[in-house]
Amino acid sequence: MSTWLEACPCLSAETDQNLVSIMTTRSVLRGSFWTIVGVLIIAHLGAGWYFTGELIEDGFLPDPDPIEATASGVGVSEVSFAAPLGELDAWHIPAQGSTWVIHVHGKGGTPDDARHLFEPIRQAGYPQLSITYRNDDGQPMDPSGYYQYGASEWEDVAAAVDFARLNGADDVVLSGFSTGASHILAFVYRNNSAVVRGLMFDSPNIDFAETVDFNAAQREMPIVPMKIPPTLTPVAKFFTSLRIGVNWKSIDYVDKAERSLRVPVLVHHGTDDLTVPLEQSIEFAEAQPDLVELIQVEDAGHVESYDVEPDAYLRNILEFLAEVG
Repeated sequence: MSTWLEACPCLSAETDQNLVSIMTTRSVLRGSFWTIVGVLIIAHLGAGWYFTGELIEDGFLPDPDPIEATASGVGVSEVSFAAPLGELDAWHIPAQGSTWVIHVHGKGGTPDDARHLFEPIRQAGYPQLSITYRNDDGQPMDPSGYYQYGASEWEDVAAAVDFARLNGADDVVLSGFSTGASHILAFVYRNNSAVVRGLMFDSPNIDFAETVDFNAAQREMPIVPMKIPPTLTPVAKFFTSLRIGVNWKSIDYVDKAERSLRVPVLVHHGTDDLTVPLEQSIEFAEAQPDLVELIQVEDAGHVESYDVEPDAYLRNILEFLAEVG
């Protein structure tokens, strides 16, 4: 007995053609998919390598501001202190107390960045030291030739603390602006000394990998009219690690806060900061809520909290010093 299919050989041929067509379409789609994947991979590698060059130049190559000879007024004198790479310059503001405040400026900055605090803190009775560190204008260079975001600069903070103690300090409070906060935390995490009574941060840049992501998301691609995609920054950071040996995990001081932070911290951070994300300070405070007081300053940009609310800013600083110092 013949089957229905045997009676319709035309249907079998048509079915075979459909199967061939389906298989061909799938093959084309599969080939197109992998072609697109390959193009995206190549594009990411090329763009990642390009942005690595910009990242190294903007983020790691030293380009310090000149240190002007403005160490005058409010009793400021120029001093130097011994550090592992040689003598470093600093500004000293004397006062009667035995708790010193040591100011550490941000990347590329100068001791003058803390000038708005000199007189109020001096009047409150706290001697101050506003320091330079490696890679600053006229100071010794880091052997790597790059900024290290605390990985080596902490040694200069330690040297400044030693100088203060040799010159009458019983205790110190460390004050950090932007990346200066990372140098301070790198020191504090390594030296859980009772001499450090507290920390004061302004717009702390304490997870540079997150800062890179934040800044990249605001930038335009050089050719394509679009923002840099979030998938590109990990590639750029990976190439940066290969080229100059950056260990991104080691300079993430937010991640280490829960297990390594042991002293009170006062943080000012502007809500309009487009350089270092406010979320970084929020995460830092959440990691140690009993130790970190975060003050979010509305409408303030990067290291601009004092400019927006000077009276409140100084009041917060002096109250914190009175509590810990």
